[in-house]
Amino acid sequence: MKIFLFLILLISSPQFMFSQWQNTWTSSPISYDILSGWLNFEKNGDLWKMRFYTLDSLQFNIMNEGFSQAPGFTYSFNDAERLAGTQIYSLSQDLNNDNKTDFYVLSYYGSSPYRQSFKILDIVSGIIIFEKNDIAYYYSYPVFADVNNDGALDCIVVRYDYPSFSNYVYEIYSTGSTGFNEKGAPAGFKLMQNYPNPFNTSTTIQFNLNKSQPVAITIYDVLGNKIKTLVNELKESGNHEIMWDGTSDSGVRQSTGVYVYQLKSGNAASVKKMLLLK
Repeated sequence: MKIFLFLILLISSPQFMFSQWQNTWTSSPISYDILSGWLNFEKNGDLWKMRFYTLDSLQFNIMNEGFSQAPGFTYSFNDAERLAGTQIYSLSQDLNNDNKTDFYVLSYYGSSPYRQSFKILDIVSGIIIFEKNDIAYYYSYPVFADVNNDGALDCIVVRYDYPSFSNYVYEIYSTGSTGFNEKGAPAGFKLMQNYPNPFNTSTTIQFNLNKSQPVAITIYDVLGNKIKTLVNELKESGNHEIMWDGTSDSGVRQSTGVYVYQLKSGNAASVKKMLLLK
């Protein structure tokens, strides 16, 4: 009892009190209908410097350097891009050697099933670097890799016949860029885009682990409801793939729509979207 009281007195004495961390910045109030956060934006040697961003139904803003809520660069969505849900994604890639990350944005045309297109853009200059948009085809998300090991980054696109979705082909485009950056992969893993996408009967999800670790892959609908748990176990390092047949945990076939799949390990997670067509 004496030792216990001594420890309480010792810990509560001023020399053992920890000072509070100093607040360096507080943002101004942000509306609940605006997404916001920090993204890797500008290259600094082999590292990326972060910027604050906001995203709403009309535009995407990247703020000035430092703790700022003043837009430095803005992209305004057109009607087709708003129909797609303002889906803009950072590539964590500098494709045109300006030391800034480039982005791709998706567009939907027509009515369900929508026809999807995409464009890759330099948000600094507003220049479209690459675009795939044809009334006869539905295009997948762009995926990047050095497919033929020539040291240059390739853009991989899946092109589907539209609106029949009866056939699909792979298209590979050489970007001429060697700036592939993997430093953004969290917790030693990387989640790839499913293929085919969109899909009808089944689709394959690939992921890579740089060490043995427990992982979970879960499918959600766009409202955040859990549909199916595909993986929830310890996996060895290396490349892995798992198939989803479009059913729920109870075996119910899901309806046409956009679904989200999440790879999670510990406190880190990576999320991508896919389209199921019946």
